[in-house]
Amino acid sequence: MATATQAECWTAGRWPTREALEEDLREVRRAASTARHAAEDAVAEAALKIRRHPLRSVAGVAVVAGAAGVLFGFGAGWFARTQR
Repeated sequence: MATATQAECWTAGRWPTREALEEDLREVRRAASTARHAAEDAVAEAALKIRRHPLRSVAGVAVVAGAAGVLFGFGAGWFARTQR
């Protein structure tokens, strides 16, 4: 169990009291809520873009899948050559 020394607490500006811990917990919850809302907005925006431009979305996925396939193929070939 770690304990805070007096010097560590004073450099932080306050003692680790219940109020300070509750305030920190509120800040963390607020940040998590903000992040969740941002993620929901990004998903909604992506869904809207896909509905508006379906062919562009399919083409983008095809390009990414092709690039991943090429990288995997080169990696597998390199690995097979080094195993000999």
